[in-house]
Amino acid sequence: MMNPAAVSASSTGGEAVTIELGEIFQDPLESDAQHLIDSPAFIRSLPMGREDGVSLLCDNFAQSQASTCFLRILATEAMQANICLGGGYQLDTCLAGGWLLTPADPAQTSYWIPQPPHLRTMDQDGHILSHCVAQISGTTLSASKLGLSIEIPAKHSLDIVVWRLPANEPDLILDLQSLNNLEKQRYFLWSSHTAYSRPSDLYLHLVNGHIYENHSVWPRYWRVCSELDAYALYVTLSGLLRATGKRLYDLLRTQVVFSVIHRQSSDGGWYHGEWTDGMESHYRLHAGGMHMLAAYCEETHDPQACAALKLAATFAAAKTDRLDAGMWYLHDSLEQDAETLKKYPFRHAPSQVLGKSISNLLVLNTHLDTNIAMERHRRISGDDRHAELINSARATSRSVLALRSAEWLYRPIFRAIGLTFLPTRQASALPLHLRAIKRIAWKYLVPLLPRIKARFPRLVMPGGFIERDLAQYGLSARYQPVNTMDLIRTRRLFDETGMDALIEESFAFTQKSGIKERWKEFKGKEDDSLGFWAESLYHLCLAEPSATYRIWLAEAMMDLEDNKLGQSPSLLGGNSEAVSPAFQHPCPSPSDARLRLANLGRESVLELLVINPTHHSISLQWERAPDGPMDWSYWDGTMRPVAESRLEIPARGWLHGITRPRDTHSHVTGPAAATAHDNKASPR
Repeated sequence: MMNPAAVSASSTGGEAVTIELGEIFQDPLESDAQHLIDSPAFIRSLPMGREDGVSLLCDNFAQSQASTCFLRILATEAMQANICLGGGYQLDTCLAGGWLLTPADPAQTSYWIPQPPHLRTMDQDGHILSHCVAQISGTTLSASKLGLSIEIPAKHSLDIVVWRLPANEPDLILDLQSLNNLEKQRYFLWSSHTAYSRPSDLYLHLVNGHIYENHSVWPRYWRVCSELDAYALYVTLSGLLRATGKRLYDLLRTQVVFSVIHRQSSDGGWYHGEWTDGMESHYRLHAGGMHMLAAYCEETHDPQACAALKLAATFAAAKTDRLDAGMWYLHDSLEQDAETLKKYPFRHAPSQVLGKSISNLLVLNTHLDTNIAMERHRRISGDDRHAELINSARATSRSVLALRSAEWLYRPIFRAIGLTFLPTRQASALPLHLRAIKRIAWKYLVPLLPRIKARFPRLVMPGGFIERDLAQYGLSARYQPVNTMDLIRTRRLFDETGMDALIEESFAFTQKSGIKERWKEFKGKEDDSLGFWAESLYHLCLAEPSATYRIWLAEAMMDLEDNKLGQSPSLLGGNSEAVSPAFQHPCPSPSDARLRLANLGRESVLELLVINPTHHSISLQWERAPDGPMDWSYWDGTMRPVAESRLEIPARGWLHGITRPRDTHSHVTGPAAATAHDNKASPR
């Protein structure tokens, strides 16, 4: 085999390496490549015999002859890289993003480069310390050869991702060249809070075989790996797969899954090092990996993915603390003991209240989410080894959420603190005495809260606000929608009817307290909370037929558009935790790219919200219509039926559609038939 990399002197006198793209791809079954992942669905291999400083990571798929190569050139000294492709290719941009290299001979292979070459610096733990698009120093464009030259500074790596697309699978090339309106919309990612808007955006996260957050994280401002962003990408790609039927999305989500498995440690955990040099593990991100694997295993039963999920569950089961009421899942590995907690980057109040360890900060959302992930593993795998732990953690959740100590104290405190949640315009209009109370609240009461909670422990506050944790200093108002999201998910999975009143109160507080408008005005800072609020309402709408919650969801979707955050991935209808793959409905695609949809389909019911976030009326037409007739209603204070032939969505308005009953014995619940349920909002 010809060596894909050749080393020579550059025109500037330094070392130069030449890479022929057509020669970097290898058949892992016919070469001496080392298999890093070897699943019936996917093989990731490391070709042997590489030149020093040049590494290749190749992905191959069972359901396609297409393959991907991650090319990395590490320059210890300044050098030049020459990337070329011979054989008469045309270079074009494509709707999926990046560049498509198509041959003059249609019987030959095509190539897709989803992102421009990037220069990066890394540390030994895989953090991305710096990154930028590489500058092209020279190009070759001829009938027989395409080429480009890139200068690589010393101690930098050059990263290039290349897809090889065989001529006998033209649908993949067509998939890249033609996107419908759903495929071009923005989708909010849960960990980095950035957005995915087209297939090439995956490779802003998938860097040299690992999934990273697409932003720099405090306090070190480096980029870290995140299984939670991988899960958000998986849900997005699954929804697009259902909506379009494109094999491309199946290949992309498969690559996401096995990239996460590739990074899993031998003990089953994923480590991140977001806060310290010690590569601490963040267990909410770990749970994201478990959720993704659970969804993939439920649909494919892939043995390697199922083994990885089992190993991840074993890891999570060991990261717990025993309270008086039962077991509690920790938030991160720094909570392991008092010594490791000294590295925690936030100030906290030492406390052993409720029988917890002094290092356990009692973070609610990670506890709830991890137990959901553990139960998902138990149900999908049939493995009951952790059933006792899961049941104990449920009991602890009920106990902690039921705490209502010192109501006489917390009620006036949170009446004052509630003023700090108001948006600026509303807060400025307060009478002088309330503005004085607001100032006292943020300056004196909020800093005192950890000490008060240590003396009188509770997380659920009067009115429906839910604290993120028990011991950390500062008020975590941004976690309110994360908590509501985890509560409604816990309610559904475990049938926790005792949470109904809490869920109703907490959702109502979030909708009506002014906190949403406060998030919205902090654009680029705290407005990412709006993404989790829409996600919360998606789960609530699946549980409750109330029209009220559909109205709240429609408003939340408009807020996301106003702040350009992207819609929640679950709104495509591809979240397997919410709706089993067997009962998911393809999301229709509107002809007008400005419209946004929420796919609330489940089992035999397709239910849609169609949102017009613009200031102009838009006629609803389809580039991919719903499967079957639907009954449509428009909200103008009440749900008013609209003829399917006259679907006009007014400015800042929305339509509701639901599948028509198939016969007189069918009963389909929905907002149009659920007005009587509005005063009875407990989830079912």
